[in-house]
Formats: sequence, C-alpha cells, structure tokens
Amino acid sequence: MRMKKRYLLGFLTACLWCTGMLSAQTAVSDTLKFVFKLHGQTRRYQVVFCQQGENIQMNWGIERNLRWQSGSYTMTPEALKNGKQLCFLQPEDGNHLTLSSLETAYVLPQNALQQLKEKGSMEFNRTMYDRVADESEKNTGRPLLHVVDRHEGGEMWIWDNPSLPVVWRMKNNPLEINWQVEVK
Repeated sequence: MRMKKRYLLGFLTACLWCTGMLSAQTAVSDTLKFVFKLHGQTRRYQVVFCQQGENIQMNWGIERNLRWQSGSYTMTPEALKNGKQLCFLQPEDGNHLTLSSLETAYVLPQNALQQLKEKGSMEFNRTMYDRVADESEKNTGRPLLHVVDRHEGGEMWIWDNPSLPVVWRMKNNPLEINWQVEVK
C-alpha cells in the first residue's frame, strides 16, 4: 500500500511539473471563477494567475461536454505595465497564447490604473473611461474602482490592486461580452 502511494505521489508531482503548475508562483492567492454571459449563454471558467519568470500567465479551465478543457494567456511585463487593449480572443482548448506587448487578458495595465487613480479617468481600448462613485465598490473584501465608458456606456469594475488589477466585472460591453469574477 505504501508503495502505491509513493508511485501515485510521484506520478502527480511529475504531471504538475510537466504542466508548469508546480514551478509557477500564484500571482493571486485564490482560484477565480470568471462567469461570462454572451447571447443568452453562460460559461464559467476557473482561472489562476501565475508568475512565470517576468510574465504573468492566466491559466483557465472549463468542463464542457463532460470533458475538461484548458489553456492559457501569457502577458509580458511590457503589456502589464503599458498595455493599450484587452484581448477578447475566445479561449480554445489546448491553446497557450503569448499576447502582444499591447494586450492584456482581463487585467488593466498598471499605467492605466495609475492614470485612473490620479486623474479620475483613463484611456484604454481606444476608449475614455471616467471613474464614478459607487457604494458597492467592494466585492468579497476587495476594493473595486468603477468606471464608465464616456460614449457607449460600457462599465468595468477593476480590482484596486497595483500588482495585478483584474477587471472584476464588465457590463454593457459594446462587444456584448460581459463577465463577473467570483472567488471560488
């Protein structure tokens, strides 16, 4: 029995090492659940943000059709600092994408967060957003900044976390891709 446990433990460790999950540091201590709504459909993705060297990797997974699907988006330090747009590529099973230095996935770049906090507005995705007062600016104990698009009314709630400002919620997105993050 002890031998079986050793083999099983060794096998699991090898699997985690091969997928890169063992060597990665978690950038956010919780597994997050991104709940997407588009055209009446709802999808719930489990997401973990991990530090991979200088990059941040967003590992996602979802159970669909009785099968686990997964992939990742990798964001460069330049994108995390000075990115200009969100990546709206639909997750595809097995895809592990490294985004351009202009794109982030569900994370606001640090310069946009700083601009928002200093000036009360920011330009991101070629759109001007203004911060609005909101009594519900905390979600699961995390301080959130609420912004509204000046022209089309899109709204974002951004986790006020300088090291990883996750877009916690998106509503009235002109692309009709809305989401809400839940802590799993």
